[in-house]
Amino acid sequence: MIITIPFKTPSVNHLYAFYRGHKIISKEARELKKTIKMIVDSSEHGLLGFDKLRVEIRIYENWMYKNGSVSKKDIDNRTKFLIDAVFEALGIDDRYIFIQLLVKEQSDTEEKAVIEITEL
Repeated sequence: MIITIPFKTPSVNHLYAFYRGHKIISKEARELKKTIKMIVDSSEHGLLGFDKLRVEIRIYENWMYKNGSVSKKDIDNRTKFLIDAVFEALGIDDRYIFIQLLVKEQSDTEEKAVIEITEL
């Protein structure tokens, strides 16, 4: 199953707020989850067997500074919310992920995430 999220997903640092001492999901994050759910619902995918899953996430964006050095963007921060939102939309618990591969893809023009989920 391949799901493409056609926009840049924010890091977890931008998706949570504190309310009365508790960490809560922000309004922006709730809206983003709804959008991701619509994308997942409209994509063609087969039901998975919930045994062991391999997830490959490719994040396409500009990872380089103009001088050629690598920017300090953390890919882990970007994928946690994305996995949670996609798996929630699929109705699958992400505990079934046994292999997770994260890939930074250099792109000067397009910002997106491509998630490929396969059974082991």
